[in-house]
Amino acid sequence: IAKAIMSTPTGNGRLIATILSAYDLPDDEVPTSVHMSYQEGDGRGGYNEISTGPPAAKHRDHANSFKFGGAKNNNSNGGGSSSSSGGIANQLVLSAPLSVLFESTINLTLTYANPAKNLTSKCTIHKTLRVNDTQWLILNLDSEDKNNNNNNKAPIQSSASRISNSNSPVGDEPPTLRLKLCLEGPYRPEIAAIINLANSWFTAVDVVSDTTAGTATGLAREIPKNFPSAKLLLVPAVPLATLAVAALPIVGGLLIIGLPFFLPIILIVLAAALGLGAVGSTVYFSTRDGRTNIQHVAEPTYQTFLMTKTGQRIVYDVGPRPSPQALAHAVLPTDMIGKLGVSLLVDLIGSASYLIPLAGEAFDLTWAPMSMILVGALYDDVIPSLKYVALMEELLPFTDWVPSATLGWVKEFGPGIFDEGKRKVGDAKRVGSREKEALMKMTRQ
Repeated sequence: IAKAIMSTPTGNGRLIATILSAYDLPDDEVPTSVHMSYQEGDGRGGYNEISTGPPAAKHRDHANSFKFGGAKNNNSNGGGSSSSSGGIANQLVLSAPLSVLFESTINLTLTYANPAKNLTSKCTIHKTLRVNDTQWLILNLDSEDKNNNNNNKAPIQSSASRISNSNSPVGDEPPTLRLKLCLEGPYRPEIAAIINLANSWFTAVDVVSDTTAGTATGLAREIPKNFPSAKLLLVPAVPLATLAVAALPIVGGLLIIGLPFFLPIILIVLAAALGLGAVGSTVYFSTRDGRTNIQHVAEPTYQTFLMTKTGQRIVYDVGPRPSPQALAHAVLPTDMIGKLGVSLLVDLIGSASYLIPLAGEAFDLTWAPMSMILVGALYDDVIPSLKYVALMEELLPFTDWVPSATLGWVKEFGPGIFDEGKRKVGDAKRVGSREKEALMKMTRQ
């Protein structure tokens, strides 16, 4: 099933450009259209050239400026994979594999009846947009010759100033194209499968919750009414609770004395309690109330993660899937205190195998690759080889005591802390010297 999910076609992405207006053009000649095409990341293209209709009107408050819109005008030279969309003449849609669109550069050309007057602009998608994100852009326009030859000609400027600002010098406004750009695309197959499975699970939980909620409410209302003597069950609860509280010191002493013997049992009970807690939390956060409560906490974190390059590569098919280390790097803290806490936790888990002499070594085999990934994500830019040290100290016997993650933290932040300490000591010496001199002067007087 997993193999089938991973190999499922992901479908195409769509780049939707809504051309709003062209401002401060070189003269008052009306352009004929705006063409859009894309070039792949390796420079191949442009593909699927599509165009709007002519401007719908001239701006009243800007000289040599035009607004786009109006009735549908579908003029496409790229075949069925591109079109104007939704009956809107100023909306252009390019369709291609999402991974291709995300790494591509779009070319926008404001065309005239005389091709020599055409103005162009370029926009790199992955530097401007995120998938399922909308941006309002103002792009500078320049001649096609300058964009194609990359020469150093002076930028084109408008032949007229803004009508609304008579004090501005004539010709100081470069021509611009204003548009709304949106990149749409499907989830990766495995992410789509997880979302579909989660939706099915939430639906089932809602059905069961609605059914059991009514039954539980009815029982809570009917039992005290039909069985008044049920309240008498609270009578023996008081002495039992008192006895339990009195026995706590005795139980605690026995546990301390027999800790080496009770440790496996305690760990089993703790693992069972954590498992039950995890199951209960999963069920609760699957209900309507639970989903509402967790959404307020998780939504900002999810949106922040989704805006990162790693988050985009995980959720959407915009290129190769990120490595586990890249994923860990995206979610782990980067500040000094946060890294220290994670480093201490990694070393603590690695050293915990000494608590269970035989089973602990088997745990090290599982923890070793995870430790390598975490240490690499934390300190690969400081000590690239440290992750291999972390791997070996977990795999080799009797080396778990080496705090490899904490050593990485010391390497990254230790010099800065040491320099800061030296600076503060020097400041303290200077202040002390000045106070001593002042005291000596007072004594002489």
